[in-house]
Amino acid sequence: MHGPKSSLARAWYRLTTRRRLARNEWREPYWEANGRERIVACRLCPKLDARRGECGVPFGSPLRKCVVAATEAHLRATRDMRVLELGYARRSYGKRVVELAGGSWTGVEPLLDRSRPPRLGSGGYGHAGDIPFPDATFDLVFGNQSFEHWEEPLPGGAPSPSYADCLAEIWRVLRPGGTLYLDAPIHLHGHEMFVAGDVERIVALFAAELWTGVTVERWRYAHAPLPRYPAPATDIGYVRGTIKSYDAAKIAELQINGTVWLLTVTAIKRAGNETPASVGDGTADGALR
Repeated sequence: MHGPKSSLARAWYRLTTRRRLARNEWREPYWEANGRERIVACRLCPKLDARRGECGVPFGSPLRKCVVAATEAHLRATRDMRVLELGYARRSYGKRVVELAGGSWTGVEPLLDRSRPPRLGSGGYGHAGDIPFPDATFDLVFGNQSFEHWEEPLPGGAPSPSYADCLAEIWRVLRPGGTLYLDAPIHLHGHEMFVAGDVERIVALFAAELWTGVTVERWRYAHAPLPRYPAPATDIGYVRGTIKSYDAAKIAELQINGTVWLLTVTAIKRAGNETPASVGDGTADGALR
């Protein structure tokens, strides 16, 4: 997974990103509507190499391939935008996409030393519940594979802010009409609602008085002709004992016999609110808006 061959494939893929963005392989709808959700079936995804019967992203787990594809699909149109990434780790592919698309990237990362504050155009310490920038700074905020971990303890054992706190902070730094884009694995790890695949509970986090245009996509949910992706043993062990609101036996069965897929959520900051004081606590009805 992380050997020389995979590293070379990753490097090659990054180097050819500009060419793929110019080709605009996401210009046509790549999903099927299912009620108020979008199903990004692998058979419809532009990344599918139908001749070889495999994903065209040449590195990473099946989930990581989807993250790469979804990042391109959602960040390719960020020209002239000021973009913030939540949790950029060591090598941010989203950063590369944003900058090649003509946007300005800034990042916050909770694993960095607190003495490294971020500046516009660079990365530094921060997290979804503590974004050290003024109100209405960014046109778009995004996070790859961090959403499911927001309520876990921060480095050093500090308590983490709640989902409501994090979404209020993101709302604050977005300009009115700005976009939030998040992705997270389902049936893999993180908060129990992601392990359970409770999409209604996840969507209910986005208070209707603050967010509009909430859109859900399910990547690799319909995985044919590609094989299913069961949760690796390390992830099954990771969540053992953390399930409180769901039947633990059913969750274990989903992880072993189900398939891991990628959830993406896009939401738009509703204009006209001066303060996020009325942020919901996740008890809304979960309908997409």
